[in-house]
Amino acid sequence: MKTNSKNKGSRFERTIAKWFEEWTGYKFSRTPGSGGWAKAKDAFGDLVCTDEKHGRRFPFSIECKNYKDIKFEHLLLGNKACKIKSFWDQAVHDANRCNKIPMLIMKYNGMAKNEGFLIVNGSIANLLAAQLGDDENSNTGRFMYIGNKNLDIDVYVFMLSDIKSKVDYSTLYKEAKKLIKK
Repeated sequence: MKTNSKNKGSRFERTIAKWFEEWTGYKFSRTPGSGGWAKAKDAFGDLVCTDEKHGRRFPFSIECKNYKDIKFEHLLLGNKACKIKSFWDQAVHDANRCNKIPMLIMKYNGMAKNEGFLIVNGSIANLLAAQLGDDENSNTGRFMYIGNKNLDIDVYVFMLSDIKSKVDYSTLYKEAKKLIKK
């Protein structure tokens, strides 16, 4: 059973690497050992940008999770065993290790192959929402905010399809680099 879940996770990471390549125009691959290089300076998260010129400048640490089911209500209920909370904590930990911005990509069984949830926090979420047309007269982007002080979580959830079709990576990249410098 572990082999199947490991293969499932590897397949999902390859799918998301391709998604990032299509969205950004840069080459991505799975981190060798997929996070198993915990002590390596440049290895973080599940995916890395391997583009010769852009790789070191890529501002995000990407964590990928393909899980049986994802229950966002557990965050609202304060369920201490919530998988999303542990996934987010792992994404934040990896991002902090390498001075990057955490980005969690999740999907559950039965979702379309190229769809998933992109989870970020703070200023990056605001930038994504702005590019999706988040104003009173627009209903072009699907996203939600989830915060729970008891679980110490404060995140925004976006649909991958909306990000890919409506968010300009180069604009997001420029703003993300400014955030990292702060």
